This record gives sequence, structure tokens and C-alpha cells, in this order.
Amino acid sequence: MPIFIPLICLLGMGMALFRGYAYDAPADPAARDDVSARLLRWAVGLLSAQREEWGQAMLGELDHIDGRARRWRFAAGCAGAALLLPPWGRVAAAAWTMVAVAAGSLGLYASVGVRYGLQAWGWVFAAVPLVLLASYTLVVTVLLRQPGIALPGLLGGLFVALAWLAPGYTFSDVITSVTPLWVVLVQVIAVPLLVGVAGAVWGGSSAAGRRIARLAAVSAGLCLFLYGTIAVASLGVGGPPGDPGCTGGCMIDDRLGNNTIFYLWLLPLTTAGLGWAAAAATARLRPAAHPVPVPFTAVSHPTTVPETTMPDTTMPEMTVPNETGRAARTRSWQRTAYLVLLCAVLAGGLLLAALGASRG
Repeated sequence: MPIFIPLICLLGMGMALFRGYAYDAPADPAARDDVSARLLRWAVGLLSAQREEWGQAMLGELDHIDGRARRWRFAAGCAGAALLLPPWGRVAAAAWTMVAVAAGSLGLYASVGVRYGLQAWGWVFAAVPLVLLASYTLVVTVLLRQPGIALPGLLGGLFVALAWLAPGYTFSDVITSVTPLWVVLVQVIAVPLLVGVAGAVWGGSSAAGRRIARLAAVSAGLCLFLYGTIAVASLGVGGPPGDPGCTGGCMIDDRLGNNTIFYLWLLPLTTAGLGWAAAAATARLRPAAHPVPVPFTAVSHPTTVPETTMPDTTMPEMTVPNETGRAARTRSWQRTAYLVLLCAVLAGGLLLAALGASRG
């Protein structure tokens, strides 16, 4: 059953993280390396260049704090400040968009439950999407702050979302259609592997590929969960009937539960886990780029010739790439790609919503 694949992916990611932590040593041999220090070093890595000195000062302050509880409180407070400190830059728009998607999904979930009168056990089960939505929002906020991750991660999320909507994009298809097993396996296995490979090639390293895969997984899951919840609210108790004797509230609860299982459990965890493995494998198999030697001509300056008799010669200018122009072109390309991605997501969402409302 594909539903058990996320458990395997969680186990694999946990073993990889544990192995990485086991070999990760602090830069300063005299610094204490406990969980609070690791948490603070991770948070400092999220800071921008303007806040780097503040982060190093907090790391130095932590070394002078004794007591596990006091160190935990200090590290947690600094980590929370690091997540909220400006400047954010252009990624703030994407982060707030994901926050709005998660909040909108939760509010719509609650409104549908109130409208159709979910039972007490249905409201207890609603705690699961609440925890998952809060966790994924934090993950998105962290990943978007990593340099070079936002654009490829969001593009990967768009690709994953389109792959899951390809078999049926209308509200009725999203809620009531039964997807063939081979299509589910392509969505659950092939698509995450492709995202991981593309992320590693784009980012140029295994770490960048893993982060891109995680951002693609979480962003696609959040957007599809919102779309599925809108479909439940729009379709209501319509469509094919459920189990015999199932009331309207029972049917709505079942559909909301399916959305949670597929879009907040199966999709994000399998995409992140298999994308993680594909990115690591691609980085190992991809040959490393060798630096190209640049010739340099040394010019000796005579010391015995008086300054007044030296000929008026100038050194020949070296042909150096215009780094400023290259950086400006890169920023311009990234800005254009970001705008194209944003317009494509908005247009695709509006089109899918309109088609779902008209045909669902």
C-alpha cells in the first residue's frame, strides 16, 4: 500500500539526520556541543549577512551559560528571534502566501465542519491537520530563507501539484474519483525522484537538492490541501453516495480525512523523503567541476631607475569577467522567473477553480 511509504521515508530521513549529527562537530573545539548549541547554530545559519554578527554574539553568549534549562531557554529564544528578524527580501511574499494558504485551509476546514455538523470524534481528528499545517508552515518559513532555494523549490512544488491534478482537476474528480494504482505510484515515487534529481542539479549540491525537494513537497501539499478543502466545501454531500447508511456529516468527514491523508501525509512525506534520497544520489554520481586555471603575468617594477626617468608605461588591463554585471543579470533573471512563476500559479489556480466549479 502506498500509504505506508511515508513511514519508510520518515525512517530514512531520521537515520540520515542522526548520522549527520553524529559526525557534525562544532567549529570551536572548546565550545560545548549539546542540543541547545546545535539548535542555536542552525538558527544562526538562517540569518542574513546584516545579522551575522548578532548570531555569532549569541553563540558566544551561550558558551557562558550553565544549566540545561537555562541554555534551552536562551537557545529557543534566539532561534525564534532568528526566524522573525528582518530583512526578509522577496521571499517574504512567498512565505506569507504559504501562511495564508495554511490559515485559509484551516479556516475552511472548520467552517465545513460546523456547516455539516461533524461529530465529536471528527473534531478530535481535526487536530491532525492542525498540527501538520502548523509544522509545514514553519518548515516553509525556514526553507524559504535559505539562499538559492525559494525559486527552484516553488517551481518543484508547482510541478508536483500539477502531477497530482493531472488525472482529474475538477472538484468532483478531486473528491470522488478513484485513481489507478499505477498513476498513484508515478505520483508517489517517480515524481519525487525527478524533483530530487532536478534540485541537486539546480542547486549544485546534495544539501541544496534536499532543501529544494522539501520545499517542493511542503508547498505542493499545502496548496493541494487548500484546493481539496475548497472542493469539499463546494461539492458538499453531492457526487456519488458513500457507504450505506452514511449521513451527510459522515460523508464530509470522510472526504476531509482523505484530503488530510493524501495531501498532508502521503504527498509531502514521500516527496521529501524520496527527493532527499535522489538528491543525495545525484550529488554523489555527478562529477565534480574542476577549476580552470587562469594565466597571470607578473610585472616586476625596477627599483634602480629614478622615478623622474621612468617611462610612462601602464600595465595592460587583464580581462576579468564583470562580476557586477553578471550578478545584476542573475538577479534580473531570478526576478523575472519569480514573477512568471507567481503569475502561472495564480492563473492556474483560478482556472482550476473555475473549471471545478463549472463541471463539479
